[in-house]
Amino acid sequence: MVLAGFGCMVLAAFFFGSLGPVERVAFAHGITPAGVSVVRAVAAAAVVGVYSLLRQPGALIPGFKDAWKYALTGLFGVVFVYYLSNIAFVTIPIGLAVILFYTNPFWTVLGAAALGKERFTRLRFAALLAGFSGVWLAVGGIEGSMEGDLNMTGIMCAVVSGVGYTFYMLNSRYGTGRTEPFKTFVQMFLWGALMMLAIALFRGEIPRFQELPTPALLSLAYLVVFPTLASYALISFALKHIPGTVASITSMSEIVFAGIMAWLFLGEVASAGQYQGGALIVFAVLLLLFERRLTSRQIDIQ
Repeated sequence: MVLAGFGCMVLAAFFFGSLGPVERVAFAHGITPAGVSVVRAVAAAAVVGVYSLLRQPGALIPGFKDAWKYALTGLFGVVFVYYLSNIAFVTIPIGLAVILFYTNPFWTVLGAAALGKERFTRLRFAALLAGFSGVWLAVGGIEGSMEGDLNMTGIMCAVVSGVGYTFYMLNSRYGTGRTEPFKTFVQMFLWGALMMLAIALFRGEIPRFQELPTPALLSLAYLVVFPTLASYALISFALKHIPGTVASITSMSEIVFAGIMAWLFLGEVASAGQYQGGALIVFAVLLLLFERRLTSRQIDIQ
C-alpha cells in the first residue's frame, strides 16, 4: 500500500501541474481567472457539501462563534489559492508561477514563529535565505529575466497565493483545523465558493456555458474533476499509507510536471534563472522537511 500511496501523490502532483496549461485553454476562449475559479470553487463546495450532509450534517452549520474564522479560511484557502494563482497563470510563465507558489513553506515558518508556536532556528533561517535567494533568481536576479519584463501583478499574485495556502496550513495545525478538521475543510469550501461567486458576479465574469465552445467546456470539466476533486481524494488516500514528509516531498514534483507541460503544450521555455531559483527553493523546502532529522544528527555527533 506504500507504493499505492506514493503513486497517488505523484498522480495528484501531475494533475496540479496540469492546472496552468489547461486553464490557458479556458482563458483562450474568453473565460477569465475569476470565471475559472468560481466554477472550481462552486463544484468543490457542492461535492463537499453533499458528502458532509451524508457523513456529518453539523459541519454545514458554521455557528456564530467561529463563523468569521471559517470565512477567513475560505478567503485564504480558496479565493487566494484559486483566484490569485489563476491570475498568475495568465500573466507570467506557468513554471515561474508554480515555483513562486512553493514559497508557502517559508511563509508558514515565519507565521508559526510570529504566533509563538514554533522556534525560529538557525537551520530555518538558512532555509529562508536559500528560498528567497531562489525567488530572486527565478524572477530575474541581477541580469533580469530571459522572458523580458515580467508582470509584477502576476508575480505578486503567485506569491500571495502561496501565502493563502500558508494560512490554511497554520489554521490546520493551530486553529479550527486542529480541533474540527472535517468541519473546517467543509466550511472553507462553502465560504470560499460564496466569496468567489460574489467576486465573479460583481465583475460580471460568470461563464455563460451555453455560449462556450466544446474545448472550453472540456477544459472546465477537466479542472473540476482532476486538479480539484480527484487530487484532494488522492492526497487523502495517500496520507493514510505514507508519512506526511514523503507526501510533501512528492508533491513538489508538481514543479517538474508544470514546467514540462508548459513547454510541451505552450512552448514556454524556462530561463536559467528559473531553473536555478527553482532548485534553490526545492533545496530550502527539503531543509525544512528534514529539520528534525538534521538537528538530531547534529546532537548525536556532538
